[in-house]
Amino acid sequence: MALPIAHWAVALAVTRSRDRKIRALAALIAVLPDFDFILVWGWGLPLQHFHRTFSHSLVSFAVVGLLWALLRPNFLNELSAKLVFVLLASHSLIDLACTADVVDHGVQLFWPLLDVRLGWPLLVPLYRVFAESPFSLEGALLFTLLESILALLLWLLLQLFRSLRDSRVY
Repeated sequence: MALPIAHWAVALAVTRSRDRKIRALAALIAVLPDFDFILVWGWGLPLQHFHRTFSHSLVSFAVVGLLWALLRPNFLNELSAKLVFVLLASHSLIDLACTADVVDHGVQLFWPLLDVRLGWPLLVPLYRVFAESPFSLEGALLFTLLESILALLLWLLLQLFRSLRDSRVY
């Protein structure tokens, strides 16, 4: 289970702007796919049918990116449609790495083209060392600690990559 802090860290790492409002908006965009929980919690729809489906798909990200390109206010030019797509796609990639059970919790990355849930449980063994479940108070706090550490490491790695890329002589 990826918590918002992991998504925020990626957003802050890939957003070049120094403007706090732009960075905050980028962080919000990075967690936008999880607003499908409104359907689950607000309307009582089944989790397995609505979470990590349409809102986590490349098709949806492309549509949102196109809408952003068409409707973006001028003062938000720093947030390009390409960056919006990358921020949204990063969300699903992080979720893929945190998915233990492909059948129940996988990501439908290719919805509506394919009705297949994908998972790449790289972090699941590490999560299980910390706590049985993120749905208890202790588990949620421990998972947040773990994801904070991992997010910091990911942020540092992305910053290093960016500085190496920018320092190349052409």
